[in-house]
Amino acid sequence: MKDRIYQLMKYQGMSQKEFAATLCVAEGTLSGIFTGRTRPTNNIVNAIHECFPHISINWLMFGEGDMLLDGGSSQDEEAASGQSDLFAGASSPSSEANPTPSPAPQIQEVVKYIDKPQRKITEIRVFYDDGTFETFSS
Repeated sequence: MKDRIYQLMKYQGMSQKEFAATLCVAEGTLSGIFTGRTRPTNNIVNAIHECFPHISINWLMFGEGDMLLDGGSSQDEEAASGQSDLFAGASSPSSEANPTPSPAPQIQEVVKYIDKPQRKITEIRVFYDDGTFETFSS
């Protein structure tokens, strides 16, 4: 996941300092993630999701699918093309007279722990107060 966070930072054209400030995290936190000393927490993923809603959570967390959501574009691309969400629906006066509310999309976040295989107990040792012990193996 650290490589995808780094890729997102470069895609946004930000330095590590700017990216950390945008996410409201310490620069050292990002540095630790990029060097592999620490793993990204759910708070980091949530901050990225809030700051960059056009980025796919599945791509960020699991590397599945495309980086951008369908129809998504970065804020920099919108500014460069001169478009914004405010003017996207203002094509004709009749569309403003009869607005149809669209239901808000429901987002379900699923966290998969795929980094570590499930552990199994292979041996249990019981120590007694008389200095003896028993070993139970599977």
